[in-house]
Amino acid sequence: MNLNQTSKEFKKFFILQFTKELIRHTGASEVFKLGEILKEKKQHQKDLIKEKQAKDKIHEIIKEKEKELEFIKKEQSPPPKKVIPARKIPKKMPVLRIPEPRLPPTFQYLKPSPSNIQIDLEKLNPLIKDPLVKVIECNGPEENIIVNGSMGTKPTGIILNKEEIDEVIRKFSEASKIPTHEGIFKAVVGRLILSAIISEVVGSKFIIKKMMYYPGFAPILFI
Repeated sequence: MNLNQTSKEFKKFFILQFTKELIRHTGASEVFKLGEILKEKKQHQKDLIKEKQAKDKIHEIIKEKEKELEFIKKEQSPPPKKVIPARKIPKKMPVLRIPEPRLPPTFQYLKPSPSNIQIDLEKLNPLIKDPLVKVIECNGPEENIIVNGSMGTKPTGIILNKEEIDEVIRKFSEASKIPTHEGIFKAVVGRLILSAIISEVVGSKFIIKKMMYYPGFAPILFI
């Protein structure tokens, strides 16, 4: 008989009868062993399901912790630094022009004479000590200091704010005993001549010129 050509009901009947005969001819110990094997398989399947559920739970916890760490990093990370564009300096340096104060005709013969007096100009001290630098120009607050001398006219990396400019003028005023005032101010201290335009509105500007002095000769002023 070919089982493939029989009905489904007959197939079920045949399998049931076959199973009964198999159990009837099998010993009790073998039936018990078979039951234990089936139990072990069921338990193994349950263990696999529990293991998969545990792995899925651990995976979910790891994802949640990763999200928390990303959030904490974003909260603690400093804000991005603003990129300040470099100050553009024109190829041709503008020359600061400060009008010379007019003296009465009776005092026009007076000329500045150098001395050994020195003042502390802080950021400008290296330029004062540099023998190649003859003229120091400050065109206002937050502007690069410009020097003129044997190297030509060049900008420096030195920048003074309003308070620092006012302090330079104040030191010349105190050392020379000449009070400051709005407008054109001029003072001579040691071998330095300061010419300044003092303005509280647009900010003060100044030029410092060095004098070279040789015994027996008149002082040389670099213009």
